Amino acid sequence: MRPKGFQETSMTSRRTVVSTLSTLAAGLALALGAVAPAAAQSYTLRFSTSQVNPSEPVVKVMHSFADRVKERSGGRLTLNIFTGDQLGPQKKVNEMIKGGARVLSVTDYGQLSQFVPDLGILAGPYLYGSQDEAKKLFASDVFKEMSGRLEQQGMKLIVADGLFGVRHVLGSKPVRTPADMAGMTLRVPPSPIMLETFTALGARPTALPWGEVYNALQTNVVDAAEANYGSLVGSKLYEVRKVLSTTAHQTMYVAMVTSTDFFKSLPPDLQAVLLDEGKKAGAELTQLTLASDAAYADEMKKAGVQIVTDVDNKAFAEKAKVAYAKVPGFTPGMYDKVRAAMTR
Repeated sequence: MRPKGFQETSMTSRRTVVSTLSTLAAGLALALGAVAPAAAQSYTLRFSTSQVNPSEPVVKVMHSFADRVKERSGGRLTLNIFTGDQLGPQKKVNEMIKGGARVLSVTDYGQLSQFVPDLGILAGPYLYGSQDEAKKLFASDVFKEMSGRLEQQGMKLIVADGLFGVRHVLGSKPVRTPADMAGMTLRVPPSPIMLETFTALGARPTALPWGEVYNALQTNVVDAAEANYGSLVGSKLYEVRKVLSTTAHQTMYVAMVTSTDFFKSLPPDLQAVLLDEGKKAGAELTQLTLASDAAYADEMKKAGVQIVTDVDNKAFAEKAKVAYAKVPGFTPGMYDKVRAAMTR
């Protein structure tokens, strides 16, 4: 015979166990519910460039970069590509990024000098003696300090050292010495160092967005333009000007930047994906650019372009060097620090 109260006690215990299990299950469900949305959250970046032609190295690299990021992130991070300044000229897009826009911009250090003036030195005339010198610079403390200042301005570097190409002058007459540029109206990007470079060389530089260059040449708003082989061929500027002078006045490196705030909002694993794939993209772009320049030169020759190679580059370099002293905002001695970082 069961003691008095046994049944009541047993039933009470069972109810307590059931209640405890229910509470634990509810707590677990709430915990999983709190974690699941964060783990499954997806992010989208608009990926902007001035270039149009899908055969250009930078556009190819944008696509491969976007594909790798999507794959490695399991679809949580997507880069949607916009070519031909669809989001606006680089200057406008960079300003949007500084304001927090979720955009990844293909730009350069001349353009970024509006935010950190010293970065303009990296887009200066005849700065790099070789690819090895450039590698030393981008691995240096000098560059890390500059990029840190850019990050404080709201712009995070994802790709820092992709070779965009060596820039030359495309016009209607040969340019062999600085004297041949006297009075020439020349399109340049809206970069203070580029404006000062061609002013020092005796030309009349005119800042225009890249998408307007073809029409500006066609309508004689400008006499000439300057760019790397890939951009000249990609935009078919050789259709309206037939003389390319290999002045090699600038070696341009791509900088791909996004919003610092957006980057910091990403989970750590997605930050790592962007930075890791950014390094690969920079190396890939350099390799493609070096491999494609000869083919682009041949394509221009076949289109009837005269390529002038007997250019007095030393005379151009000597005359253009004054540009570094003319650009306002450079930290005193910074040019020498940059050169020292490359030649150690």
